[in-house]
Amino acid sequence: MNRAPAPEPVIDPGLQAERTRLAWSRTALSLTVIGALMLHPFGRQLSLHQVVPGWAMLIFAGAVWWYGGRRYRLVVAQVRAGRSIASDRHVRAFAWLCLVPALIGLWAVLT
Repeated sequence: MNRAPAPEPVIDPGLQAERTRLAWSRTALSLTVIGALMLHPFGRQLSLHQVVPGWAMLIFAGAVWWYGGRRYRLVVAQVRAGRSIASDRHVRAFAWLCLVPALIGLWAVLT
């Protein structure tokens, strides 16, 4: 008689890591839309100082999407190993990550 394999134990019953990964993905999607709107000419020719922030935002959106996936894999591996996921290095990286869109927006407004 064939027995079905035992289900893997639930390591994250609230699916916090998955919800956080989805939040990173939504943020990346929002940044992509903002970058695309910044690049849309609306019937006029864009100058270089108008194009650079849009491309920077699109590149930043890709970086956010990549970082969210990387962070998700790290958290899942740490939880499975029974270790803490708290790290000062990640808090600093996140703080810098939050400043980038603000600086891009400020540069776009001031130029």
